[in-house]
Amino acid sequence: MKQEEMERMEIDLSLKLAGVELKNPIIVSASEFSRRGAVIKEISKYGPAAIVTKTIVAQPVPHVRPCYAAIEGGFINCVSGSDISAEQWFKEEIRVAKEGEAKVIASIAGRFLEESLELARKAEEAGADMIEYATACPHLAEIYNAMFPGSMGPPEVHNPEPLAKTLAEIKKVVSIPVIPKFSAIFYIDAVKWAKAAEAAGADAIAAADALGPVLQINIETGQPLLGGPKGSGGLTGSAIKPLVLKMVLDIAENVNIPVIGVGGISKWKDAIEYFMAGARCVGLATAVHVKGPSIIPQILDGIKKFLVEKGYSSLDEIIGLTSRKIKEREIKGKQLITTPKVPAIDAVKCNACGLCQRACIYGAISVEDIARVDPSKCFGCGLCVTICPTKAISLDYYED
Repeated sequence: MKQEEMERMEIDLSLKLAGVELKNPIIVSASEFSRRGAVIKEISKYGPAAIVTKTIVAQPVPHVRPCYAAIEGGFINCVSGSDISAEQWFKEEIRVAKEGEAKVIASIAGRFLEESLELARKAEEAGADMIEYATACPHLAEIYNAMFPGSMGPPEVHNPEPLAKTLAEIKKVVSIPVIPKFSAIFYIDAVKWAKAAEAAGADAIAAADALGPVLQINIETGQPLLGGPKGSGGLTGSAIKPLVLKMVLDIAENVNIPVIGVGGISKWKDAIEYFMAGARCVGLATAVHVKGPSIIPQILDGIKKFLVEKGYSSLDEIIGLTSRKIKEREIKGKQLITTPKVPAIDAVKCNACGLCQRACIYGAISVEDIARVDPSKCFGCGLCVTICPTKAISLDYYED
């Protein structure tokens, strides 16, 4: 499609999230890029619709060092909540953040109910547009118990009732939307947590925060890459995307409130996957850390270009598309296909690199001038389709 045609078909990405008008579906999640009001104000220039503050706590603690590491396929960290006081956030930082071009979502975490209620009340009074309630952090107990012995137990992953009670009480004391942010450690019981949050009055659900605790080791020294008692941290980035996509799809299919997909979004294609899984908005954190805030407009441009090139008139057309496709499998009787199909090779796109041949454990692919498939050996597994760098191989089990 020519550039002038794309310009004429400009997609409006504005939407409402829990009744709040957003100019697009991109949110910068709680991170060091939201550690101060001035930083939030600066990051807002890159075009996100909303930015979530670093998690505001009543008793901040310093971060252990080193606290960040980029690893193959992901990112690990051992940071805690904001290292500045809640009073500073409510008196100054949120006010400065509101001078920017994005909505401000105050992330809060209380140790007990009354503390959570006080943080929520003050966040609204300070001007926050929404509240995000942090539910669990997989590595904090290890760090906090080293600083304050016996102060924190392991995160609750099976019983959502304490969270539901807290959400219900927060909803009584504030008028702005309240959004619990689930940890990826909730993945086994994601639907149970989501239903409990919805019943308690949550206005949306963000999924998901880090998975963990995890460990990465420097083999030159034997030391963990991260600081803290045992070097434990939370895993984010591309490594957790498949797990969180499944969480988002399951949650979106079982509740009637919006879902914000967070986890491993480093390019526009990742955002599209989350929308198709059922997310209404997506949150970025690791990608902004690793690639810088310029990734935000790049992802926005990619989303728009995809929608135009595929002939969609709005983002709503792809939200939840995967659930609809799964339903079609059932209707067409294609839930359990066991007869193999043979992939097709596009001779124009194939560059005879040989990756498919080396990866085929069935010996079904040979490569000379182009790749060729032996139907008598092909298992129809689909691996070759996903590793082909030029997208020369196709295989569709669900076409009519």
